[in-house]
Amino acid sequence: MTKDSSFYIRIFKVLDMGLVALSIWASCHLVVFLAPLFHWEGVFYPDAFAWAPWKVWTVVIAVPLILERYGFYRKRNLQRPGRAVQQLSNFMVCVCVLLSLYLLWLQTIDLNVKRLLWVGCALVPVVLFIRYYLCYRYMTREYADAEHLTSVVLMGKHSKQMAMWESLPAAWRKSFNVVGIYDPELMTLDEFEQLVVTHSVEQVVVFGKLAEAMRTREACELCDLQGIDVCLCIDNLSATEKMPRYETVENKGFLIFRNAPVLSWQMFFKTVLDKVGACLLLLVSCPLWLLAIIGIKVSDPKGPVFYKQKRSGLYGKPFNMWKFRSMYVDAEQRLEEVKREYGNDMSGPIFKLKNDPRIFRFGSFIRKTSIDELPQLLNVLKGDMSLVGPRPLPVYETAALPNIKDRRRMSVKPGLTCYWQIEGRSSTTDFDQLIAKDLKYVDTWSFWLDIRLLLRTIPAVLFRRGAE
Repeated sequence: MTKDSSFYIRIFKVLDMGLVALSIWASCHLVVFLAPLFHWEGVFYPDAFAWAPWKVWTVVIAVPLILERYGFYRKRNLQRPGRAVQQLSNFMVCVCVLLSLYLLWLQTIDLNVKRLLWVGCALVPVVLFIRYYLCYRYMTREYADAEHLTSVVLMGKHSKQMAMWESLPAAWRKSFNVVGIYDPELMTLDEFEQLVVTHSVEQVVVFGKLAEAMRTREACELCDLQGIDVCLCIDNLSATEKMPRYETVENKGFLIFRNAPVLSWQMFFKTVLDKVGACLLLLVSCPLWLLAIIGIKVSDPKGPVFYKQKRSGLYGKPFNMWKFRSMYVDAEQRLEEVKREYGNDMSGPIFKLKNDPRIFRFGSFIRKTSIDELPQLLNVLKGDMSLVGPRPLPVYETAALPNIKDRRRMSVKPGLTCYWQIEGRSSTTDFDQLIAKDLKYVDTWSFWLDIRLLLRTIPAVLFRRGAE
């Protein structure tokens, strides 16, 4: 149903690499050809491949990669010409900046080589746009021919099929010919089989969720027997449906819909960052530990320095989270009393109070400066927590979550900092907003996102943004 987009993209990338190499070779000759027109003196043939072969081939490989970052190969490279020009223009700006920096760095570079670089810089996007436009014209002309259209049958609830089909991009739909609609409540299996045979159907697309595929299971099996592709178009993708993976064990196949980030190099680097970062922070923060220990003992000598509480970890597994104690020793016993007398600044099951009477004076200081969170570095080293991730809730607050979908925030390890800590903390009083920020992290996670959040945490802690 996707018309083998990945295949086309790979072909275009390889083709563009060849065209970039050809453009560089042509630029060498073009410099010599343009010399008389612009009265360039002392021009010789600057063979780029002989002059710096590894640099040339690096450019040849890098150009498609940079273009991909600008979206040049999306939609099988069939976006509108105006959009392609915009992407190539952005690419040109990037290349010109890099080239200018390179020339400033190598100020002694020969003038002929400089001319070659600028001529090649101008020629490459022109050649790539010609290639794009020729492919665009050919493939759109092919779709205009009914014989080349892919015959499809839509499956699912009859009332929604066409609406969902029409919601897909018109430029994409024009390569398909809808020959019929199958709803198991309105059409028999024999009628569906006749429809498939009569119109030489190549693909069927099932609209809905996984449950909709079960309704049409017999029709899908019939297609499988005939070698017809079955595509499941999922409406309003959930996080689990955005990251499907297929694995085989012996002769059995598993289609896995992952919600949390899978084991990868990025996850490996995240683990390394957690361990190394926690060790470094422990060493750097030693004076703050000493300050906290002395301050707590002076403020409330009857109680312990550290405080542990059962929190919900990965997938809700309980663990002991450590903090420097900032409340009086009877804080847990007074919780219900404080709720009744002072209320709750936070909506939902999470309890937050701006001026909580259970917090002693020095405890308020270490809370505002986040010093009370330092012992959680031990939790990070143990593996119960990460440096970055949704904050772990107390077990009793997790049990009171109003919606089962809110538990998805626990599909990654809890952390010391996340969006909530750098975008408001105690100033954020809406429970739904807190959950939304945590799910945003889960759905968009990457190693570089962790790095950005850690860097944003530094000013948030230093300037005590939202801390109470």
